[in-house]
Amino acid sequence: MNANEIAPQNSARLQRIKIVCRIVKYTTLGLFVFSIGIFLLFSLPTWHLETFKMHPVWFVLVNLPNLVLWIWYWKLAKLFDYYERGLIFSSETIQCIRTLGVLCVLNWMLINIKYFISDHSQPVHPIAVSPHVYISVLAPLESFRMSFFSFSIGPINFGLLLAGTIIIFIAWIMDEGRKIQEEQELTV
Repeated sequence: MNANEIAPQNSARLQRIKIVCRIVKYTTLGLFVFSIGIFLLFSLPTWHLETFKMHPVWFVLVNLPNLVLWIWYWKLAKLFDYYERGLIFSSETIQCIRTLGVLCVLNWMLINIKYFISDHSQPVHPIAVSPHVYISVLAPLESFRMSFFSFSIGPINFGLLLAGTIIIFIAWIMDEGRKIQEEQELTV
């Protein structure tokens, strides 16, 4: 059998990958369209034209995480398009995975920047000094929470940062493996 020919069992596997990837790709594109539709129906009308004219920078800053999310959906659909075409370990696929990780980290940064420059402050917990006197203190660092892809200290959730970093790391490992494979093919 020629090295370029695909064995029948591998062909069946590739066919299953193509079918599943096509379903996931179109589902992701559906989420992309749905997310934009929800934004246009519910978020955009709350910003009246006068508010946009008075605060265009704030409008852009508030909506940058949405834009990054939409790009993320688009790139995820593109990744499954590569998989559907059989480009599983290609440089384009690995670059797409790396971009998804970078977009996660970027979205985490934008969400936290928006949080800290908005009117939201850290949660305030009242402490009763006497029956009629309360002192407000900032939430202590004891409000530490950790679960699956959620790691919070106070008001900051590091989940997207963690997920994005892991995705970038996986893309790097895949790229190094692809380079090793290419070197081995050249030495044969």
